[in-house]
Amino acid sequence: LITPIGDGDKEMGWVGNVVMGHSSGAHISLVMIVDMIGEMMASHSSQSNDNNGAAVEKLQGVNGGIDSTTNKDKGSKPASYPWHPDYYIGLSGPYDISHHYDYEAGRGVEQISPMKPICGFTRENFDKASPAKRLLAYLAQFPGHPTDDGNAVALQYLAPKILLTHGIEDGTVPFTATSDAARQLRSCGLEDCHDVYLEKTGHQDVVMHFMLGGMAQELVWEFLFQTCDFQRKSRIQHSRL
Repeated sequence: LITPIGDGDKEMGWVGNVVMGHSSGAHISLVMIVDMIGEMMASHSSQSNDNNGAAVEKLQGVNGGIDSTTNKDKGSKPASYPWHPDYYIGLSGPYDISHHYDYEAGRGVEQISPMKPICGFTRENFDKASPAKRLLAYLAQFPGHPTDDGNAVALQYLAPKILLTHGIEDGTVPFTATSDAARQLRSCGLEDCHDVYLEKTGHQDVVMHFMLGGMAQELVWEFLFQTCDFQRKSRIQHSRL
């Protein structure tokens, strides 16, 4: 993403590779991110058994990373991963499919919604289609992965920085879908995961903010340029109007 930076309107800068989706697009794109992490874990799992130090160094290089011995940006990526997302932004997404199926059933739309057939009809398949549960499955599949060693490498090195945002007045996908997903992802080790909730904002409003201007657009810009304190993992964004 190339976008204006600084004070001058003509000044342009490279932000990085940004993956962003709204509603079902947020769900699908987060599944893609989790699958990328799983593929990298599988790629390096055998190396971790043979040479733990070399595997850790490669893992740190996947997404840049910080060298713990020098506290400097390693800034390199293996040739086997020519493209890697630097940021993931999820807008108003249904991330736990089983929970969202129950929510749609409460609204009486579960049989006409395309979500049920697309995600496999059964509760077991719903869990497989849920990003946080999918990530837990990858972690269980590779118990010998270097990320299990607290002195080696954090899982965050394999993942982009994550922002999940949701309108509090969303009646299509409840904002608890985002709060649950953020909590679960952080518990898996994705510490650079932030969730922000927009007051007086519905499901479609988030998209309209990008078309006409609004809190969601401002929030994403702040996240990409780190112009606000994102050390707070979870917060409510109040209107500035």
